[in-house]
Amino acid sequence: MSEQLFNSYDEAHKYSLTIPWKIEPCFTGEKCWCRVILPTETIKYKRIRDLDKMEIIEEYEWIIPDGSVDKGTAEYIVDLHNDEVELEEKRKKRLEALQKLSDLDQELGFQ
Repeated sequence: MSEQLFNSYDEAHKYSLTIPWKIEPCFTGEKCWCRVILPTETIKYKRIRDLDKMEIIEEYEWIIPDGSVDKGTAEYIVDLHNDEVELEEKRKKRLEALQKLSDLDQELGFQ
């Protein structure tokens, strides 16, 4: 797993939407009805603490915290999200391949 550091919570949140998510039990454990949805990577962001205006680093912990969704809904949400992330990666790779073909065509004089 990689670790990312962003300049704000908003940047961390935006990045969290582009990576796969995972499901874990809440602090109560496996028998609990709810599940926590987390990013698959450690995401940290900078924040200015109100008390002393000192910059601190915090971890962007949850996509959805405990007590918010049941196990089935969490699985559904994560599956949909991860499918979309995978599709976006495939789109990027396809565009890169098409660009390489276009560049090769130009290099060879085909237009």
